[in-house]
Amino acid sequence: MTADSPSGGGLYAPGQTSHFGSPVVARAARRLGRIFDSLEALPYLNESLFRDFGYFRGLFADSLARIDRKVAEGRLQPLDLRQFPREIHYNLRNARIGVFIGSFDPFQMTHLATALRFLASESSEADVVFVVPEGAFDRRKPGKTEYRFRFEVLRRQIAGVLEPLVVPLDLGEGADTIEIVRRLLAMHPGSTLRLTHLIGSDVLPIAARLLPKDLEIWRREAERNGIGLEFSIHVARRSKVAVPPSLARSVWRLGVSVAVDRVLIGTPSSSAFRTEGAISLVLPTEDILSRLELLFRYGMYRPWSVQREAEEERRPAGPEYEI
Repeated sequence: MTADSPSGGGLYAPGQTSHFGSPVVARAARRLGRIFDSLEALPYLNESLFRDFGYFRGLFADSLARIDRKVAEGRLQPLDLRQFPREIHYNLRNARIGVFIGSFDPFQMTHLATALRFLASESSEADVVFVVPEGAFDRRKPGKTEYRFRFEVLRRQIAGVLEPLVVPLDLGEGADTIEIVRRLLAMHPGSTLRLTHLIGSDVLPIAARLLPKDLEIWRREAERNGIGLEFSIHVARRSKVAVPPSLARSVWRLGVSVAVDRVLIGTPSSSAFRTEGAISLVLPTEDILSRLELLFRYGMYRPWSVQREAEEERRPAGPEYEI
């Protein structure tokens, strides 16, 4: 199988093949495959790091196969993002968009897996996920890296790799979630917009508490721009603890549908990258690796899976929960 073959270009493990009918999905799979295949030539990577990268490789492959099936069935239509965001060429009368907003300090493969799983979900009707770092000051995170740097780390991982499925959008300078969504709405005047907000289950309680005020602002902005807005929430599972039904009902009462991903993506948060040196959390594009080689060569890292196993060994046994 060659790197340019329509069957995925190395995204799948040796011995596995998968034919992608969608040129967009096939191209994304080839690009990801080349990224992971290129790691074999790097002498400073060890077995634990390859295992970490292989875990994400499998997650991405599974999601892309499901996305490809949705494209074939006409349930997902990749958008024309030429000249975007200066010009919008996709159908504003049926715009179906997911927006993923967070600190992303830094953006990493857990976030990418979350975006792809959302697009692959049977409950999702979105055609694209726009990823936007928050740029507003947050007193709870006084040491947060500046917005421009975080956006560049995001861009260097997914720009030109997952587009037009998962797209970095430079919309968060000086903005919190309320302002980012308001700016996104202002980009779609006169549209019929189905907008899905991706959040983690750990953020849902806060989001539900703030949602009445947020919806008031967003619906006012939609009315000002002649937008027919249908707003929903997709929750990525971040722990084994179930989302309380009462919390979901409080959101439904506001006229907002909620879908919860039942699968837990078993990786740590971005704080593990910053505080524990878990470099294998970041998508290893050539642009990213060129900036990390010094750390790799001098062993200034710890594979996240080894850390997690050690942590689980120390943790006392307790009940597990499923949604």
